[in-house]
Amino acid sequence: MPRSLELSRLSYLTRDHRINVYVHWSVFLISALMLLGTLQNRLATVIGLASYLGVLIIHESGHLMMARLRGYEALSIELYPIFGIACYERPESRFDRAAIAWGGVLAQAAVGVPVAVYIAMQGYSRFEPVNAALAILGDISLCIAAFNLLPLGPLDGSFAWDLLPAFIERRRNRHRRRVVPYRSAR
Repeated sequence: MPRSLELSRLSYLTRDHRINVYVHWSVFLISALMLLGTLQNRLATVIGLASYLGVLIIHESGHLMMARLRGYEALSIELYPIFGIACYERPESRFDRAAIAWGGVLAQAAVGVPVAVYIAMQGYSRFEPVNAALAILGDISLCIAAFNLLPLGPLDGSFAWDLLPAFIERRRNRHRRRVVPYRSAR
């Protein structure tokens, strides 16, 4: 199926680049169905949906930020109902691939941990829409991040846990190069 029929295109600006965000049509359909199904508090539903999509964007943006830090080009983000895909230049090393995999989880933790701590210390508010955002951006986001670290198939954990072995391998290779000193002729 051609991409134009499958995904709708949005874009947002980062500090120095434009990143295209593609949203699958089913996201809009599911959002509309959820709104139709909520009779009590539509505002809480809208804020909850926005918070959930925000978690996906935060996670995928974390991958793209880490890819840029590692020297790779960030290309786009694709959002689907229950997951997202960050598109970036293919990493050249096992270490870079693992570091980029951790980028998404770290971005979620950077938002989720302070929100969860706030909830633990202050509790929820009396406003249901605010509570929906707090719950999704806090505890639920952290649970999603932890699930994403499982070392299975398409999840980030299938690459993320290579970070320590790749780091050790990288240090050994650097050390081996230093062991043989080069002496120039005098």
